[in-house]
Formats: sequence, structure tokens, C-alpha cells
Amino acid sequence: MTRKDFRFKQFNISDENSAMKVGTDAVLLGASVDVSETNNILDVGTGSGIVATMLAQRSKANIDAIDIDKASIEDAQNNFHNCPWKNRLTAIHSSLQEYVKITSKKYDLIVSNPPFFSNSLKSLIYARSLSKHDEELTHKELLSGVKKLINSDGRFNVILPFSQITNFKENALIENFYCSKQLIIYPKYSKPANRIILEFSQERQKYLSEAKLTIRNNDNSFTKEYTDLTREFYFNF
Repeated sequence: MTRKDFRFKQFNISDENSAMKVGTDAVLLGASVDVSETNNILDVGTGSGIVATMLAQRSKANIDAIDIDKASIEDAQNNFHNCPWKNRLTAIHSSLQEYVKITSKKYDLIVSNPPFFSNSLKSLIYARSLSKHDEELTHKELLSGVKKLINSDGRFNVILPFSQITNFKENALIENFYCSKQLIIYPKYSKPANRIILEFSQERQKYLSEAKLTIRNNDNSFTKEYTDLTREFYFNF
């Protein structure tokens, strides 16, 4: 059976071949990142291209999207071609480690929904395993690559499991990245936080901007804050 496309208000996303399927993490990242004053954006580990496409809808920036998985890039290329912003979206088959060697570009904004399962049981499907496990792109490698590609006043945004905050921030400091914003995400009011979106810059901040977002009410309906955040994308909102 062919997997159905995900239909959003202004574009569709097919992830039939992509190693990383469309999920709430990607939607949260694509909807919440600050895109003000950005002329060019890099999406690291784009998968089917959903985050890059959301950012294209929300900005006027040119967006490059890279992924190590060839099938994912093919999905992303097709999705970009069929969306209203195809002239500003480019899908590139490359790992981050290789991309830093072949490009001279610098970016105002870099985003990533990175691999996050460390030392856990790997998927029997190798491509899916690549998208979930950090052996191919450790957090240290991610931060090192971002440092080489970001403008001096650029911003880096990443979504992570809540349990990885401390370790990631410590690794970020090694590259002189300072956390300026964090959005703590709760699946429900009755459950603990399970994700966090962090924004980093190379300028030390006096204050850390912190916000919280809960996705669902205890009756499983979506909260007003989540519907407000994603209203420009979901039909039912």
C-alpha cells in the first residue's frame, strides 16, 4: 500500500521513501523557529524536507537542505518541486561532515532535527537507523559542522529529547555556542516534558529566554497554544 501524502494548507509532503517520517518534532521545529532577518537557511538532516518547506512558507530566505540518505533527498527534491517556493529550496545529498568540505556558504540560520538514540537497539532497516542513531552524526560533529557554516551573528536551532539538554549545552560551549532561547515541550499537562527546542548564538546572552508549550489537553484534544502555533499549516486548525 502506498503511503498517503501529508497535506498541509499550502503544500503536501510525501515521505514514502524517506528514512525519517513526518512527525510532531519536525512540525514543532518548523513552526517555532525565529526566521526574522534571515536571507539563507540550512536544514541539516532534512529527511522529506518538511522543516525546510515550513521555513520557506514562513520566510523569504533561500534554503539548502542536506541529508545523508539518498532516498530521503529524492523525496525532498520532489516535495520542493511541487511546493510554491521551489525556486528558494535546494535538496543536497550529503552528510554534514562532507558538506563543510565542499561549500563556501555561510548561513544566517541553521536548523536540525538530529539523530538522538545513543547506544540503543538499531532498526533492522539501515536507512531508518541512520536517521535515528547518532553514530553517523554525533552531537559534537553536528555542532562542529554548524560552527563552520554559520555567520558570526547567525542562529542555530535544534530539537532534542528533554533528557539531552545538559549534555548538548556542554558540547555547544566547546564550540562557543551560547543558549539564548529554549522552548520546553510537554506532550500533555499531566505528563513531564519530553522535548526541547534550543536556540544558540555565538554571542553570550545576559538572559535566557524560556517558554513552555503543551501539545495536548488531558482529554487528548490539542491545546490552544499548539493550535495557534501550527494554524498556518494544519487544515483542521
